[in-house]
Amino acid sequence: MNLLLAYLACLLVTQSAAIGIGLVVDKLYSPHAGLVVFLVLYFAMFWVAWQVAVRVTAPKPSAGNSSAT
Repeated sequence: MNLLLAYLACLLVTQSAAIGIGLVVDKLYSPHAGLVVFLVLYFAMFWVAWQVAVRVTAPKPSAGNSSAT
């Protein structure tokens, strides 16, 4: 459940960034370039948000539980 909540939180932040960057490119260059940048970032952010959520919710190894021989 924690992984899903972390994923949704990361997705909210990254998709907001994708929208903002797309709008900036739209204003500075052209609507076509803004759309292309937004679509690339939109789909890339699903992967980025998943990677961040998995890393954030990964169990921490305890110091007394090392299996090094």
